[in-house]
Amino acid sequence: MKLKLIAAAAALALSGAANAAIDVGTDGAGDFFLTMWDGSNSYTIDLNLQQNTLNTDLANPAGYSFSLNLTSDALFNSFIAGANLGSLSWNLTAVETQGADTVTQTYSVLPPTGISNDNGRTMAAGVGAFAGLVNNGMTAQGSANSAVFAANTPGYANNPLGQNPFGPNNGGLLNFNNSGSLANNSFESGLGLVSMAFLATGTANSIYSPLSGALSPVRVYIGPDYTLHIAAVAAVPEPETYAMLLAGLGLMGAIARRRRQQQG
Repeated sequence: MKLKLIAAAAALALSGAANAAIDVGTDGAGDFFLTMWDGSNSYTIDLNLQQNTLNTDLANPAGYSFSLNLTSDALFNSFIAGANLGSLSWNLTAVETQGADTVTQTYSVLPPTGISNDNGRTMAAGVGAFAGLVNNGMTAQGSANSAVFAANTPGYANNPLGQNPFGPNNGGLLNFNNSGSLANNSFESGLGLVSMAFLATGTANSIYSPLSGALSPVRVYIGPDYTLHIAAVAAVPEPETYAMLLAGLGLMGAIARRRRQQQG
């Protein structure tokens, strides 16, 4: 039931019933937002899912699952219809800019050490500025939760340095790639999610904390039907794994029968 309620809440958020701007953490709980881009355009949607809500729900012993079908959004359909799917990138982000700055983002591989706290503070401010530009675009485009931007315009996700860069490494300040592709389309191939906390002062290395639920690490992926998933659930074995398991059980059964026959 808990998982179904989470999915229902996601559908309600997309309908525009929730807040109509990305919260960058002035109340200590920034919103997660999904961003997708190719070389020509980018698309960003506010999930209306806050970091503190996710952290609380991940403790659920039954697991956690959030899903949102992006095709319910007309702006997404317009964006994806003209997108270069082969070069399409995406990431999931949340930022808090109150007190000690925090940025939470997707990743495929994490480095052994975090970036320095001073670079992290600069990065968090830049991510917050990007979210502000997206919010401006939502207002201008008359959308409750999402917006589309052309390359080299404010709000585009992969602008060069000097134009509020965001993209796969937050303008070069991040020391790992935060983005995935449409090949990350299952729980097994999904990206991880890491929280990066930056102290208000100092230049020491920051701490990276990958998020995990009661049953598994958090995985983020976009399914073949363009449904975004954030999940920490028990992994479902692949069909090949089931086949190997059944074959093994069959072999064990045959050995047991042979032994009984020999003993008889």
